[in-house]
Amino acid sequence: MASIQLKLSECTPKFTVVKHDEYPERMQYLNATLMHPTLGELATARCLQISARLRFKNAGDFLEIMDEDSQELHEFSVGLFDKNSNIRPWLVDGGPKSGSGCWGTELSVGDMLYIEDFRVTEDFRRRGVGSWLLQEVLTSSHMGYRGHAYCWPTPLDSTKDKAEWMKEQAAITAFYRKVLIPILSLRSVPQLPTHLLSPQNGFRRVGLTPFLAYSPEPSHPSHSLPIESDPETPSIDFESTNLDAPDLTADEICTQYPLHAEIATNKSPSVGQAIRDAHQIDAGSVHTRDVNGLTPLHVAANTENVHALRVLLDFDMTEDLKHAKNKDGETPLEGLESSMRSTKEFMETLVGVWKGYSDEGLRCEFLLKRAMGLPMLADEEGEYMKKRKFGCTCGMCAGGWLSPRMRFQLLAQSELQADMLRQEESSFKPRQPLSASELFHSSLDYLPVPLQREIYKSFYVGFYTIFDGISRILRTPNAIPTPQAVRTAALDIDPRAVSFYLGKGGQVEYVLDATVDISKEQSSLGYGTFEETFDVDESEEGEEGLGYRKLVKCANDLEFGGVRLGVGLAAGVRWGPYYTDIEEEEGMEVDEYDDSDSD
Repeated sequence: MASIQLKLSECTPKFTVVKHDEYPERMQYLNATLMHPTLGELATARCLQISARLRFKNAGDFLEIMDEDSQELHEFSVGLFDKNSNIRPWLVDGGPKSGSGCWGTELSVGDMLYIEDFRVTEDFRRRGVGSWLLQEVLTSSHMGYRGHAYCWPTPLDSTKDKAEWMKEQAAITAFYRKVLIPILSLRSVPQLPTHLLSPQNGFRRVGLTPFLAYSPEPSHPSHSLPIESDPETPSIDFESTNLDAPDLTADEICTQYPLHAEIATNKSPSVGQAIRDAHQIDAGSVHTRDVNGLTPLHVAANTENVHALRVLLDFDMTEDLKHAKNKDGETPLEGLESSMRSTKEFMETLVGVWKGYSDEGLRCEFLLKRAMGLPMLADEEGEYMKKRKFGCTCGMCAGGWLSPRMRFQLLAQSELQADMLRQEESSFKPRQPLSASELFHSSLDYLPVPLQREIYKSFYVGFYTIFDGISRILRTPNAIPTPQAVRTAALDIDPRAVSFYLGKGGQVEYVLDATVDISKEQSSLGYGTFEETFDVDESEEGEEGLGYRKLVKCANDLEFGGVRLGVGLAAGVRWGPYYTDIEEEEGMEVDEYDDSDSD
């Protein structure tokens, strides 16, 4: 077969698309086949097209849906993105985890094409067939809107020995990165399509993760990055320098690294004495690196073993605190933060509610940061835990979760909604109700359907006065707009109208729901109109920016899920907007008596 002359120009790609069973509106499978008129099938590719990016951002369910699909897509999603499908900041911020630095926040937008499987018939390997099909896929319309392609170069056969497996992995990685010209002998086949005259397949590593990405934009920095400048993963680097390291069983690891095992399994105060005893026998034992390059300090951090960590930090851990030359490529603090983040995302994805970081994790984080001399949210351990409990990174979150920028977003939205509702107040006639559909205001959709049918003026005024109450609370430093606080503030503003609203079945929670949900919709997780209006340079902001950009940034700036829980919108409850009668009478207490007022 190899002696048969193969003209790639005679090959044609065939594409078939199959909608995803569970999420047909967001994902579909792309099957690509490279066919030759006489030789038949030469290569195949199976990809997952991920579109409707805005839906993932608005629902915050990217990690959940990827986890449901497969373990591979779970690893892909958590390795590169957050729950809103935004690229992990440390992969693109120019820091040590961003690798070559060729990728940026462009990976947070647009469609995704994940290459799950790529095969070339054995008789036609190393003849340009694979690169031909890959380029056909990458230059097709299946890349989608502002799309990027991704792959995880890894052998399918896990039974090979370490050296052979790594060699095959390197070959697969080289294929996605490689230069095409020497392989295709392009000068001898001038009839090739223009897109195949590209100098390389063009995939480059995202940060230091196992995943490579491709940009269809010719001027993208990834295309000017030399192959030799594209870094390997910490795991590959570690394995390549430890090829002779044995694959130990769990029992063998416990035997060879008893202190590591003790720290991993004993979280009681007695572990401290075990560490001191080991140090007395062999002072180097507290610095020993196991088969994966991890020190006892790594193990204590990864397992959130506070008692072990306190004792270990009594010794000189200057080098251990900085040590990242291990299989994970992480310092003890980075390993702890990865573990805490994974637990948070697991709870949000599979349980639906995250109740904050564990006390043990926060204590360990405090101890490690203090030992490293890093900036702290608080100098006292208890105060630090209180501020960090719900993910605050700015030190200014009210309740540990309501950041200054989030407060600004909610305030702007509550005031905007109240002002817009006031403008329609003149539409009412005395003792004549209007329906929500006649008032054309989106915030009214957050009222249960029975309440939307007949809205009297007093009810309407009470409704928008609740927005005023929210605004008053948000303008009070460190105040949190709980239902009771908002109710009190609104009754103080207009007791008659608010009492009427509440008496006819209205709830403060409906207005809080509208405020939070519409804020999210207008944020960068939705249409982005809030940032377009307020996140502007000081010289440009005038009356509109109002200093938003000057506010300190925080990890909680877009944590709308945490805000919902914080303001009393219980998880598991069907909140608005309500567009149909489906939800009518389902757990909603709405008065049946005459709803007219005296206006």
